[in-house]
Parts: sequence; C-alpha cells; structure tokens
Amino acid sequence: MKLTFTLLLILAFTIPAKSQNEFAQGYIIGPKNDTIKGEVKLFTKNEMDYYVKMFFRNKPVGNGKQYLPAKIHGYGVEERHYASIKYFDIWVFMQIICKGKIMFYEYKPPVSMGNEKMESMYFAMKGGENEMVQIFPNSKVKKQLKPFISDDKELTKEMEGLEMHYNEIVDFISRYNERNP
Repeated sequence: MKLTFTLLLILAFTIPAKSQNEFAQGYIIGPKNDTIKGEVKLFTKNEMDYYVKMFFRNKPVGNGKQYLPAKIHGYGVEERHYASIKYFDIWVFMQIICKGKIMFYEYKPPVSMGNEKMESMYFAMKGGENEMVQIFPNSKVKKQLKPFISDDKELTKEMEGLEMHYNEIVDFISRYNERNP
C-alpha cells in the first residue's frame, strides 16, 4: 500500500501538467508595425479570449504583459494569426483565415455580447476596413462574395455551380488570392 502511494506521489510530480499559464512560441506586431518574437499565453479554458486580449512575454518566465487589440496590430501563436480590427466602435482581434487581396476573418464575440452559443462570425475585406462585409456561410454567400471577385471573370463563373459552405468559401478565397496577388 505504501509503495503504491509512493509511486502515485512520484508520478504526480514528474508528469508535466498543463497549467493555466501555459505559453507557446509566438509574436506580436507592435504599434510601430515591429514584429517581436516571444511567447503567447494559450487560453485553455475559453478560446473566445483569443479575440479580446492576449498575453505576451519575451522572457521564458513570468505571466507576460496583457495587450488589448487597440494597443497592437496583431499577434500569432501555434499557426494562428490574429489582426486588430475595429468592429463597429470597438477594437477586437480577428483570426486571419485567408490572407491576400481578399482577407477572410473569423471572430467569436464573447458571451457578454450575446453570443451564448459561442458561434463564429465571418468577415471578408478587400481594400480596407471600410470594405469589410460579414459573410454568412450557407446563406446567400455567392451574392455576398460576388463584388469581391468580380475582377476575376473565370472564378465568378465557376462560383455559380458551387455549394458555398465554410470549407468551400475558404478554398475559393484562397484560390482567388493565389490567382490575383
């Protein structure tokens, strides 16, 4: 019995546990568009926190410094990249899904903004924030995307025969960006 307890105690201290302060390699894009490499805090309990704040440290110890979207241009962690975008009158981080001539973003508003189901919202932008349009997957997507791709006649024609769910939207915008750098 004592041996089992001792073994359990040893295992408890030798197996690394995921802590609330887990960080991963990442970067921030500062107010002067300077990229600073370091570590970004991972939000393991509430992934919606990635859209409203972030913690960054450039030393391997400590809790890091909190940054809000109005203070930096963006950040990246674990193959995900976020940009600071003004959404109505507030600054938020939106995840960059497609980057190029057409930018495609995902945003998860916090529950405090009425998002009890924790659903994502999607936005496309071409030419600046004044041109940002909300995209509703599975609902009139072709009509929403047509003004963005009208300069590529071949893709505009091809879009007519497609079902446009989330994956198809991402693929279609990525193809547009490859063809129209």
